[in-house]
This record gives sequence, C-alpha cells and structure tokens, in this order.
Amino acid sequence: MEEFKELENLWKQSETKVPTKNIDISKIKNNRMKLKNTYIRGAILLMLTGIFILVLMSFLDSKLKTIPIISSMVIISIICFMQAILMLFTANKISKIDETQTPSFHLKQWQNFRKFQKKQRHWNMPVYYILLGSALGVYFYELLKNIDLWKMILAYVITYSWMLFAYFYLGKNEVKKQDAKLDNIISELENLENQFQ
Repeated sequence: MEEFKELENLWKQSETKVPTKNIDISKIKNNRMKLKNTYIRGAILLMLTGIFILVLMSFLDSKLKTIPIISSMVIISIICFMQAILMLFTANKISKIDETQTPSFHLKQWQNFRKFQKKQRHWNMPVYYILLGSALGVYFYELLKNIDLWKMILAYVITYSWMLFAYFYLGKNEVKKQDAKLDNIISELENLENQFQ
C-alpha cells in the first residue's frame, strides 16, 4: 500500500504543466517564412538589377563608354550584388533557427536574430544609400554634362527625391512590417515559455 502511495506521489510530481493558452505555432512558422521570403525576394531583385545594369553597360554607345560611366555602372552593380549577398546571409540566419528546440532556446535564437538585425540596420542602409547615391551622381554627371543645366538638375532632383522617398518612407515602412512579424514571434514564444515555468 505504501508503494502505491509513493508511486502516486511520483506521478503527481512528474506531471508536466499543460499550456493554458493555445499558442498558434503555425502563426510563428508563417511569420518566419514571410520574413525569410522578404529577404530572398529582395536579394533576387537586387541580383537581377545588378545583372541588368551590366547588360545595359555592354550595349552602351561607344561615345558613352567613358571610364567614369563604366566605373559608376560597375560600382552600382557591385553594390547591388553585395546587398543581395547580405540579404541571403540574413535569410540563411532565419533558416538556421531551430523550431524543434525548447521554447526558451527557440526564443533565445530569435532574440539573438533581433540583436543581429538591429546592428545590421544601424550601418547597412546608410552605407548602401550613400554608396549608391555617390555612384549615381558620377554616372549622371558624365551622362548629362553636355545637356542644358536645368535638365541635369531635374535628373538629379528626380533621382535623389526617389532615393530619399525609398529610404525614409518605403524603407521605414518595411522595417516596421518586419519588426511587427518579429515582435509577434517573440511574444508568442515568451507566452509559451511562461506557461512551462
């Protein structure tokens, strides 16, 4: 009889807490895939842009094949390829996050990814836009130096207005969307971890 009591106590002690709130694991996986796909799509678009610029360069009129124009086009292509590689590296980091681990370890992986992403954003986008803007400035100057000044100024205004719009509006909106997905993943995992404590 005492053995039965001991066994009963052992079962009671070994009971695993069952989560009281349903955590939508598919939502976590879905947000993870969306984040990863965003980086992969961006990388593909940048690679295609870099290739397009190189193809365009090969079909340039011989009068336009000056060293500054060719150099700026090559630099723009390299910038696109480098940014694409960085985006693929980031997508790979997301792929390496192991969902089969315990909630606390899984959460830790996402928190580490967030730290990486914050560091990356701090330097990546300003450097990308400064290099791209500089190379485009040289390209337009060489391409348009023989036309009316107002046309050259108009080309600069349109180009740099678009870049500022892309940096301050489109880029910030994209960052907000990515942060929302990441916040959602981390929040769900924190809830899950709290239920097992």
